[in-house]
Amino acid sequence: MPDRTVLILEPESSGVDLIPAALALGFGVHIGDRRAVHELPTAIREAVAAGTAAHHQVDTRSAGAVADMAAALARRTEVAAVVPGFEYSIPTASAVAQRLGLPGITPRSAELLRDKRRMKQALAGRGVKVAGGVPIAVERADDSLLKDVVRRVGFPAVVKPVNGSGSLRVRRVEDFAELCDQVELSRREPLDDLGLSIGGRLLVESYVTGPEVSVEGYVADGTVRVVAVTEKQLGPEPHFVEIGHIVDAGLEPETRAEVERITRAAVQALGLHVGAFHLEARLTSSGPVVIEVAARLGGDRIPELVAASSGFDLPRAMIQALAGLPVTPPDAGGRPRVAGVRFFTVPHPAVLGDPDRLVRRISAVPGCRAASVGPEAGAALRPATDFRDRFGHAVLVADDRRTLDAALAQVDTHVEQAVRADAGEAASARVDALAGKATGGTTACVF
Repeated sequence: MPDRTVLILEPESSGVDLIPAALALGFGVHIGDRRAVHELPTAIREAVAAGTAAHHQVDTRSAGAVADMAAALARRTEVAAVVPGFEYSIPTASAVAQRLGLPGITPRSAELLRDKRRMKQALAGRGVKVAGGVPIAVERADDSLLKDVVRRVGFPAVVKPVNGSGSLRVRRVEDFAELCDQVELSRREPLDDLGLSIGGRLLVESYVTGPEVSVEGYVADGTVRVVAVTEKQLGPEPHFVEIGHIVDAGLEPETRAEVERITRAAVQALGLHVGAFHLEARLTSSGPVVIEVAARLGGDRIPELVAASSGFDLPRAMIQALAGLPVTPPDAGGRPRVAGVRFFTVPHPAVLGDPDRLVRRISAVPGCRAASVGPEAGAALRPATDFRDRFGHAVLVADDRRTLDAALAQVDTHVEQAVRADAGEAASARVDALAGKATGGTTACVF
């Protein structure tokens, strides 16, 4: 293994792309993760088996444990950077980098970025427009408290865990009964996501209308660089499941300039002075409203779309910035292409047909770079309430947006033809919906 190494904490989703990026830069790769090797994503297992990455099983929720492991590693080899491979490892990566004297955001900034309530407060304090919201602790939420929240926020509202990711338990609520139901769900069924308890504290915030985008970029040498703006395509509400992304979003110049201005202000307000960032916003009639900011790569294959569109390697830039190396900015003179990803979902309960045939048909669509279906034939599919209900994806690249849209439409058709309705599940869902309507409209919570 090379003399200098990069420590990647908890690589998941796009964080997996950090490994080949580090290797291409000539670094060795060490992975710190609470999971055993067999529990890691396939690409990580393969890298460990091939000897191109070393695995250290450590409690990534404990900054002290990871710092001790990193200090021991630093006595054997030079650690050039500590890189968060996923949302939940951002605070730990910050603390470990600080202990080793390496570039990284401060622990205070990491705390702001991992708490949506505090993040919104910091942004609003610096004049960045955000949705107004009220935090609640589910164990202390009673009828009186929730009615006060309603008076301050109104309906429709969005309920989300303050420490979640991937739209887990994020839901639009239309009335008091739905708000009570969502609070009770978090109280009754707390989520464990990669060893982190999700949903003990919620944020109830005003619903913001308008198209959603995300901004991908990095900070190096004190300069905030916007690399791409992603058009985010969402499934039907009340959930906010991302079913596709398009890079670049193709905004009007004035809108693009305002999005970039707001992005720089938000990144600076949160003290994100080095590394990659992923910002989500809605474009309203009165300007962009920031939804949240993360000190990591965007998930859902967004870095892959950026590379296919512009040729810029975001994982590489993230590692370079956190290793204190110069980062070459994107080439503004190139002719960008348009890249998109479609995630497969169903509008009603369904059964999957032949997944291999589906992959073959999608792979034959012009511009298809990759296609994958997870479940086996005969698998039951349900409408998506979060990313875990998506059952496959396709990545496509084209020279222009019209061509890309036509290819995505072909993919949608192939997916529709590959599933059949599950009559039994659909009937059950209708009964549940009618029961919900029959008991709806309550004016008091029953916990």
